[in-house]
Amino acid sequence: MPTAVSPASTSPLLSVRPAHLAGPGDADLPYHLTDHGWFRPYNSPTHVVLVSGTNGIALSNRPGPVPLALSGIGWEVGFCHQVPAEVTQSLLDEAATALHQHPHLFTGTGPLAGHHARTALLAAGWSGHQRDGYELVSAPDRHAALSFPLEAPGSEVMLTGAAQTGTWTVRFSATAPEPLLTAATLALLAPAVRRADQLPARHRNLLTTQPRSEQLQHTGRSGAARARSAGARTAPATPQSAGPARTVSAAPATRHRLS
Repeated sequence: MPTAVSPASTSPLLSVRPAHLAGPGDADLPYHLTDHGWFRPYNSPTHVVLVSGTNGIALSNRPGPVPLALSGIGWEVGFCHQVPAEVTQSLLDEAATALHQHPHLFTGTGPLAGHHARTALLAAGWSGHQRDGYELVSAPDRHAALSFPLEAPGSEVMLTGAAQTGTWTVRFSATAPEPLLTAATLALLAPAVRRADQLPARHRNLLTTQPRSEQLQHTGRSGAARARSAGARTAPATPQSAGPARTVSAAPATRHRLS
């Protein structure tokens, strides 16, 4: 599996809201899946990164606008490299853990309704409306949305947001498992963790930041670690008002990115 080690940085760590404007950050992506028994078969095609054993789910690279895909029997979720790392991480965490608890949810036999995702976003202050043939649940700043096609209900569902250039997109096929959409959506309601130098210049004035050291003091280091790894399961929170980025000194961290 290809790896790339990010250079060490002395830029301080920040807790950033809203997560959909925080940029991609550093993504470990598939590497933690091996802890759940995912592996790369010796005879698999070169585009396959990992598979989930007997469950028939694969993480793979591919060309196109969504170059990373998680696919199972009858469904697929594709995402681009500009997707916030917390969204992708929560999606993969859910795929790795829920497979063992609720395997019937990953058979791709039912329509993707998105009830839990809608409810959580609306409770967090996002707004629902219809436009251009889509049902949209939009962020208060209108820079992110969950969209469902109205005229072609069998088409894909999309979670999108503004990126440093263009937009980031997570595409769910019409029969993708509900838990994956819910986990990816809820991840946007928790703060993202970024170094100050990772914040997109395009959105810097739209972000509210808090020094990461202050968050650790309030939650405890073990609590903060659990909150980051299980961010998709935290209670929804309304994004805070915009403000300038603040920074403090923090120890550098070495992360891995899928190439």
